[in-house]
Amino acid sequence: MKKKMINFSSLLDNLLLNSSKKKKIEILARYFQSESLINKKWALSILDNSFSSNLIKANDIKKMIMNKVEDDMFLYSYDYVGDLAETFSLLWPKNKVKKKTIPLNLFMKNLSECEDKEELIKLLETYFNHSTSDEIYTMIKILTGGLRVGVSSQLLKESLSKIGARSKSEIEEKWFGFKFPYTGFFEWLNGESLPKDFNTTDLFHSFMLSNPFDKRLINEVSIKDYICEYKWDGIRAQLILSKSGKVYSRNGDDITTSFPEITITKEKLSVLDGELVVKKDNDILSFNQLQKRIGRKKLDQKTLNNLPAHFIAYDILFLNDLDFRKLPFQKRRLFLEKYIKELDHPNISISSLINFSSWNELKSIREKSLSNHIEGVMLKNKNSLYLSGRPPHCWYKWKRNPFLEDLIIMYAKRGHGKRSSFYSDFTFGCWTDKKRERLVPIGKAYSGFTNDELKRLDKWVRNNTAEKFGPVRSLKANLVVEIAFDNLNLSNRHKSGIALRFPRFNRIRWDKPVKDVCVLDDIKKLIN
Repeated sequence: MKKKMINFSSLLDNLLLNSSKKKKIEILARYFQSESLINKKWALSILDNSFSSNLIKANDIKKMIMNKVEDDMFLYSYDYVGDLAETFSLLWPKNKVKKKTIPLNLFMKNLSECEDKEELIKLLETYFNHSTSDEIYTMIKILTGGLRVGVSSQLLKESLSKIGARSKSEIEEKWFGFKFPYTGFFEWLNGESLPKDFNTTDLFHSFMLSNPFDKRLINEVSIKDYICEYKWDGIRAQLILSKSGKVYSRNGDDITTSFPEITITKEKLSVLDGELVVKKDNDILSFNQLQKRIGRKKLDQKTLNNLPAHFIAYDILFLNDLDFRKLPFQKRRLFLEKYIKELDHPNISISSLINFSSWNELKSIREKSLSNHIEGVMLKNKNSLYLSGRPPHCWYKWKRNPFLEDLIIMYAKRGHGKRSSFYSDFTFGCWTDKKRERLVPIGKAYSGFTNDELKRLDKWVRNNTAEKFGPVRSLKANLVVEIAFDNLNLSNRHKSGIALRFPRFNRIRWDKPVKDVCVLDDIKKLIN
């Protein structure tokens, strides 16, 4: 079988054109069933986002095409199309050079092994000259990341379970133990034993996730069946207490080197699920402070002293080599309380429970959870087992109501993919002071509106443009939008001095005068 790039290119096209989850699983299963082993391994690394190329950046891609066509041609095309890979593939000169079959494995091997940028750019030009537009598009997508074809790791696991001897739960259990080049993975998938060097001890275990709380549940479930705790505003993490000691992020990334103060070694395996925060002098600091620790491989003593990491334990999956995931939550909680007490670690505590006797009382507690490091409350069924994914009727997150502020749209940018012909990415701001003469941007949002509202917004942008900067337009200050956001913190990285968490449109205030919009100090007062 020829290991063609076009096979993978066709796979991406088919995934993009089919929104049905069932259809996507069928498409993926068919591809993995028919492809060569080496191509399956490369495809899996791309689809699961475990492969990334750091040598070539988006700007390098832009320079390559701007060396082939007029700058204005590229800029206008990119502005209209809105997607770099699509623009590049359409504009790349169609030479009369005979097209060659570019094997996916050869392209990926060269991409992963090349250490010289100029050498790689020359090689890419050769590949592009011998490839179709579809193949070029695929190569650029691989180079820049972000396939945007609607494939999650859950979808991948589901599709792989259709072609081998392993169930989805078995794949889930061993998933994070395999890394590229996935030695022995497809053989194991077909029923063979695990590779001899497979590490089962320090394995990341997929998190159990919660479902949003629907107020209708108040009339459907018994309050006696649930345990309640706060939903902390940090990052979900998994603590592996073993001979080597590991800390994993929500996505299964090894972040041990970033958090040495909670890396603990033990002879027997224990696994804790919890929230990673920064805690100093008994106060939990803002999420912005925590971000300064994320991704840091080298930490000086000043950072460790000023931003000490703290782990708030929610659950226990393993204890002294015993698997507790099949125990009900109420029993796991008792073991967790005992273990944390025995551990007696200054940087590890247990999430406190909330005592409540009625839904109204819990609702009141949730609404008063105004501390910047609490997002709301969690409800956990006492009898729930620890299951990966979002099992129904087990855990619920009841987040506090978002902040709402009327703000003014300042800039708009074209979207990507299906939105590439619409202005769908918006920057909004407020007045700098009570004179209401100057605006300052405080955030960006690209969700929260309907398709009909998007069309109306797009039309408004085109009719109210003050200046154009490539794909970005600055706008006349005459449209107010109500923005919802989960939290806000001080930030010296933003001109306004504040950073919003998850801003999105709540409603468009077509008739509201811009002079009624608040000033920056009013928003800063929301910070506790």
